Amino acid sequence: MIDTRSEIERRLSVLRGLELSGMNHAADMLTLSFGPLRQVTNFKGTVKYVGAWALHIQCVWRLEKVGCVVATEDDLRGPDEKAHASTHRLQGVLLANGLAAVEAVTADEAGGVKLSLSRGFCLTVIPDGRVDEEDWRFFAPGVDAAHLVIKGGTVAPESFD
Repeated sequence: MIDTRSEIERRLSVLRGLELSGMNHAADMLTLSFGPLRQVTNFKGTVKYVGAWALHIQCVWRLEKVGCVVATEDDLRGPDEKAHASTHRLQGVLLANGLAAVEAVTADEAGGVKLSLSRGFCLTVIPDGRVDEEDWRFFAPGVDAAHLVIKGGTVAPESFD
């Protein structure tokens, strides 16, 4: 049996010391990039810039700065205009005035993870626990390797392909 907490902490340990280099959204999914940005071409031939690592979050999350809530998943729900405005605001908070670096990664048995960042930021990810629904995934963009996928609060089998 997989020790969910240990597996998450082992996989995400590569983030320690890396800067949060990008933040965006796709519908209500929060997308984060870590490490130096590099150019890649997607399957449609579109050139984009990605970090060394990506974290895509489709469940409950909360960004705090020194204990005060800065944003939650609700900021990306609703009309596109609201999500775009929230994303722009978060980019200003997180990516302006110096990038925040990952200082610590802690996980729990329910598939949750907490990223302690410099500049007083903390990102907490809380899986919904819905079976067969993806909570979040962690991967190296453009690299042919298994993604760490959390579904229903557990490590999904495809994380080991």
